[in-house]
Amino acid sequence: MLTKAKSKLPGFQVSWFSYKPNILADINAADLVISHAGAGSCLEIMHANKPCIVVVNDKLMGNHQVELAEKLSSLGHTEYTTPSHLIETVQSFRSENLLPYEPGDPKRLSKHLHQLMGLLYSD
Repeated sequence: MLTKAKSKLPGFQVSWFSYKPNILADINAADLVISHAGAGSCLEIMHANKPCIVVVNDKLMGNHQVELAEKLSSLGHTEYTTPSHLIETVQSFRSENLLPYEPGDPKRLSKHLHQLMGLLYSD
């Protein structure tokens, strides 16, 4: 179920949902996506070429989302923050500072694996 709420930040309309089987239409309609730092969510947002702030749960032990968020941020594809710093991050966010995501070529990996195993590779 989609929920809309008043924002504490002037000029922002906030919508959220706890679970939705497909969010691509919402991502495409958004001016800015704020998401958890799951790999699938990050990739879906970057493939849609939408500006994104990923929010990591800094209270989790062994938090792999922090590693992903830091890497994507260092590559310039997203900004990342924690829940306690979200408002400040949104206020200082500049989408023009982000770099477009260039998807990799999956054939390169397939070719490499074929070579490692001594198999012939064909497109």
